[in-house]
Amino acid sequence: MEIYMQKIGLIREDTNPKNTNLDLDIDWSVEYTNTDQKMINFNIILKSCGNFNLNFKVEGIVKLDLFEEFNQEELSQVIFYHAFNVLMDMISITRESVHIISKKEYSNLGSENTSNTLYN
Repeated sequence: MEIYMQKIGLIREDTNPKNTNLDLDIDWSVEYTNTDQKMINFNIILKSCGNFNLNFKVEGIVKLDLFEEFNQEELSQVIFYHAFNVLMDMISITRESVHIISKKEYSNLGSENTSNTLYN
């Protein structure tokens, strides 16, 4: 079996919770189409229940091996596990951060110096 996540979307609130420990209660559902074929489309939606508002959706496909049968309960658990890991990574990379930029530090990154900084 091969699972492909083709589209990923995250909608989260504008402000971050100020505590360092984040307890997420997640409500989730998986919807399948073309379940009688060897390539099955799926949509999984994860919604938080609690003080941290977010909606997360993954659209993808599952390719079954020859003679492999579609087991919705097992597949849903596997998809949830991987989608939840992606969600945690996305929360981590989209968290609030502060960056102080000085002119001197980034003076060589202008478009006139692009050829010196980027290589193909």
